[in-house]
Amino acid sequence: MIVKVGSRTAVPLHRGSVLRLHRPMDAPRPAYLAEVRAWVARQASPTAVELFCGAGGLSLGLHDAGFSVLAGADSDRFSVETHVANLRGLGYCGDLTDPRDLLDHLAAWGIERVDVVAGGVPCQPFSRAGRQRLRSLVDAGQRSGDDARAHLWDSFLQVVAELKPRAVLVENVPDLAVWNDAAVLVGLQEGLRSLGFTTEARILGAYDHGVPQFRSRLFLVGISAGGRMRWPEPLPRRNTLRDAIADLPSVGADQRAETLAYEGPPSSQLQVRLRRGLTRHERPFIYDHITRAVRPDDAEAFALLRPGQTYDDLPARLQRYRNDIFRDKYKRLEWDNLSRTITAHIAKDGYWYIHPEVDRTLSIREAARLQTFPDWYRFAGPPSVRFRQIGNAVPPMLAEAVGRGVHLALATRSTRSRTATPEVGFREALLTWHTAEPETHPWRRGADPWHVLMAELCLQRTPIARVRGVYERLLLLAPSPSCLKRGANGAAKRGLVALDLGLRADLLVGAAISVVNHFDGRVPDDEIGLRSIPGVGENVANAVLAFGFGRRLVLVDTNTERIGSRVFRLGATGGRWQSRLDLFSLAGQRGPDPAFNAAVLALGRTVCGPSVPRCGDCPVVRHCSTGAALPKDSASAQLAIPAVMV
Repeated sequence: MIVKVGSRTAVPLHRGSVLRLHRPMDAPRPAYLAEVRAWVARQASPTAVELFCGAGGLSLGLHDAGFSVLAGADSDRFSVETHVANLRGLGYCGDLTDPRDLLDHLAAWGIERVDVVAGGVPCQPFSRAGRQRLRSLVDAGQRSGDDARAHLWDSFLQVVAELKPRAVLVENVPDLAVWNDAAVLVGLQEGLRSLGFTTEARILGAYDHGVPQFRSRLFLVGISAGGRMRWPEPLPRRNTLRDAIADLPSVGADQRAETLAYEGPPSSQLQVRLRRGLTRHERPFIYDHITRAVRPDDAEAFALLRPGQTYDDLPARLQRYRNDIFRDKYKRLEWDNLSRTITAHIAKDGYWYIHPEVDRTLSIREAARLQTFPDWYRFAGPPSVRFRQIGNAVPPMLAEAVGRGVHLALATRSTRSRTATPEVGFREALLTWHTAEPETHPWRRGADPWHVLMAELCLQRTPIARVRGVYERLLLLAPSPSCLKRGANGAAKRGLVALDLGLRADLLVGAAISVVNHFDGRVPDDEIGLRSIPGVGENVANAVLAFGFGRRLVLVDTNTERIGSRVFRLGATGGRWQSRLDLFSLAGQRGPDPAFNAAVLALGRTVCGPSVPRCGDCPVVRHCSTGAALPKDSASAQLAIPAVMV
């Protein structure tokens, strides 16, 4: 059924249409409880339910990986309609802040235990764009700094506790690892561990698993009874934009027909896959190949862009927005490359996704294809809502790859004994070693934030033998930022030169002036404030938060990143986000507190060197996958490393 509604686009040439999807005949009728319970009982194991299901990309991937998806739950009625129509299961639409009503519905339907509880809390508060938007609204006094969506994890854990699954699968944006000093991620892992799950987190590139776009997602998996997740390996070849959409009919802007005829056969393996599952009557047709109208000035701009070019490449007369903010406002996609990440922003205007040949933005079906939704999969709602559902979804092919790993872990865990993992005992061994080591960086044991800031700014390239003496004299010279500011042109400046810190004198004085003038002489206790101080970057800001304010957060630099990759044998492929997650795991239940961070930094500085690690002296070698793989004579050798700097 199609109902006409008003358009919200900037070019209201036509009214959008609302696509309503009916419940399939073979799907259970939720009001008929006996019928539903019988249906639930017939479903093959392993079973799954998905919270915050959206359009059902994660559910579809789990289904393709061999799971029976019993139900999807979301607060958006169009998303639930999409989920039920395509997954042919049960749908719950309601506020998930308090999951009691959802749990009552599941119990009434006979769903009291499942094998997997999956889901991804709405990711906007954790994404970079979401955090910037929240910050601007808070600064404007339009909302509280506490985003209620960030607390939906509590509801998720309540459902897990009630349904007692054998596995939990969580998906979100990589920036979840830094939201609120990583308190959300750490709290979620601690909550799952308290329920008996062994947890692992990975950042996966969707492009490594068949999805033709630049997209990375965070997956957190919990397996009960000590089981281990089997993470998918990257595919040998990446699919491109051409592989995904080149076979679709050529249409211009403002194409509004819901159904068109295919114009030729598929020309890639991905296209073959995405056409599978159509019924005999559906096979000649492509659905949802709907495009937006294009404003005349946009059409002129699109026509000037070559594949790969962006808004910054347009002549000034066509730049309607500030080019210092919107440098990539427009982006002409390239046939033989990945698409830029499909996000919910595509529901706004689509300028980030200009077709490589035609002067228009992507159609609904093209966006769905780039997310690897098959052509039989339909989306309920008006066009903008369909775009939003697609942009918010987990790419089904990525979800399938992860789902197969979960399926394998559940199938094999009962036949394997529980084995030790790198995380078990790592923290204890590391801290025992560090406690006995001579102290070379006293501020990293905890100090006044100003003292930590001075030390991190001034002593990063100072030989270790001189660090302690210089630090103690620095405290006498500038015990507070006010003292340093007052002596900036006299004794303090001469003192810094005498300490062989002349090259850093201006930097340190500038920091003192900034703290006094902008923060009333008190070092700010947030990253934004710290990074507004001249010379303070991410590493220094995080060090001040950790050692000056006692925050639990991961310090990621070349030393700690190297340790994480060696312990888990990820080599150079894990990336900084993965290092952050791995270090969280190694920090244990107390998390990455100052003691852990100081010890990890010391280990990387003195033992786990970049080229010739002294594995024989390493206190955590038995917890390290790289060290454990070395021949015994190599692991016990005393390998010298060059003199190191802070």
